[in-house]
Amino acid sequence: MSRLIDIADIQDIAAGAAVLGCGGGGDPYVGALMTQQSLRSASRPVSLVPAADVPDEALVVVIAGIGAPPVLIEKIPNGSESELALRHLEKHLGRRADYLMSAEVGGLNSLFPLQVAAKVGLPVVDADGMGRAFPKLEMTSFHIFGVPTTPMALVNESGDLVLMQTHSDQQAEHFVKHLAVGMGGIMSSAGFAQSGADVKRAAVPGTLSICQDIGRALRLARQQRQDPFAALLAAMRGTEYYRHAHLIFEGKITDVERHITGRWSMGHARMEGPKGVLEVAVQNELLVARLNGRTAAIVPDLVAVLDEDTAQAITAEQLRYGQRVRVLAASVPPIMRSPAALKVWGPQAFGIDEPFVPIEQLVTASQA
Repeated sequence: MSRLIDIADIQDIAAGAAVLGCGGGGDPYVGALMTQQSLRSASRPVSLVPAADVPDEALVVVIAGIGAPPVLIEKIPNGSESELALRHLEKHLGRRADYLMSAEVGGLNSLFPLQVAAKVGLPVVDADGMGRAFPKLEMTSFHIFGVPTTPMALVNESGDLVLMQTHSDQQAEHFVKHLAVGMGGIMSSAGFAQSGADVKRAAVPGTLSICQDIGRALRLARQQRQDPFAALLAAMRGTEYYRHAHLIFEGKITDVERHITGRWSMGHARMEGPKGVLEVAVQNELLVARLNGRTAAIVPDLVAVLDEDTAQAITAEQLRYGQRVRVLAASVPPIMRSPAALKVWGPQAFGIDEPFVPIEQLVTASQA
């Protein structure tokens, strides 16, 4: 059943998306402000529609921000970029979009479609292409099921437009990596155009609702002075996708190293606590956590760093020396763990020379 998303819901969605974003996907605080402003201007809520209810013949367009997350903090989009990208893609396709959808449910990119939908009056599909956040265009369930990235329209803050058509998703990623640098480090995009039938077979359904449920659980726990970590774990364990959720570490960040390579924020964070030392590797998102040299969680499963007091997720670019944190690890949707999927976003895709081991197995092994 469809639900209406209004201004009051945005903070909950943003908070949940920050957890599922594994430190990536852009700053959800910025995305929340942008979306709330668009909803105020529209004076009407946005309809969030289950993937199963989208007509097979409908045209669904994916809206996303592309670029280095730290750049977004200093160059906040005004919202017109995504709308312009949508209109140019529609012109190229020769028809109007019927629905919008998220590329990734993590961070700011979970909110971009809602923000644009409020401006143009379209419904949003309650689904995405990752069930988390990833740094590359081909790292989507759309790619796994043969839905192409291009044609894609890309627009920067100056209104410069690139309409891209490539023979493969990997080639689109190659081009976008260089375009992001030339277009100022951050772009708004409209692409992954697909039918409603494609959405039903290729998207990860229900993820925006899950974000909202997680965010609501955190908000209510804080308001009622209850344990936000207990509320978070209960909310995640109550879902089909993220039910294997565990707090694997608590302590203080003692070292952070980061640098920008292309459009990626690379680096690592070191934490020390009662259990020893936890090292987390970063490529836009948090990819692998190693406790005392042993893998405690690994991509594509979730790794999220949370504030010790509030359980608020901390993005990769916001990690700082001295922060007291807890680290969450959780399973991802089954579609993200298939052999075909692991070839695209498993550890080896990030240059990590070790196999994927599900978090539930790693936790069991650590307790043995």
